[in-house]
Amino acid sequence: MAIYRVQIAFPFDSALPRDKVSINPHYGGNNPDALADVLVNNLKAITEVGAARSFDLKVYDAQKAPPNYPLEVRVNGSGFTASTKPRELAVCLSYYSTWNRPRYRGRLYIPGQFVSGAADLRPSSPQRVQVGAWAQALSANMPEGHNWVVYSKMNDEAYGVTNWWVDDEWDIQRSRGLRPTTRLEGSLP
Repeated sequence: MAIYRVQIAFPFDSALPRDKVSINPHYGGNNPDALADVLVNNLKAITEVGAARSFDLKVYDAQKAPPNYPLEVRVNGSGFTASTKPRELAVCLSYYSTWNRPRYRGRLYIPGQFVSGAADLRPSSPQRVQVGAWAQALSANMPEGHNWVVYSKMNDEAYGVTNWWVDDEWDIQRSRGLRPTTRLEGSLP
């Protein structure tokens, strides 16, 4: 069984590749083509993503040394979506396999753009339910012999995801911010 890293990238605020916001789940299986097709359909079924939102999906061999080129590529739509919340804002979808301990757990930071409603002090229960829907989308209708896994580079092993949770705290992913284009400077006497 191969271990695949799937990069799902959503263009926000520009069509430049560096401005895409991505999540990277791992899968065990033997058919990257079928896996990519299922994931595209599952992502389109998420209300906040839908069929019209553009995204790129690339499947990589997670155990291959660089340079590691995609085994499969899917492009859904074109263009980009303007951000309605700070790009760095996210809600963490945490998951684990059998035991909630290091090397058996993982996290995906779901962009705040996919959480409807205001970014109040804490994500509301309906907002956490929206993020929880990603767990279903990332694991439903998998091809025969495929499953969503926690991949431990340290052990070079993959463990099937058994549990997930979404807590009531916003998370920040600084790497998702735009590059500065100007700055205000001053000097003190």
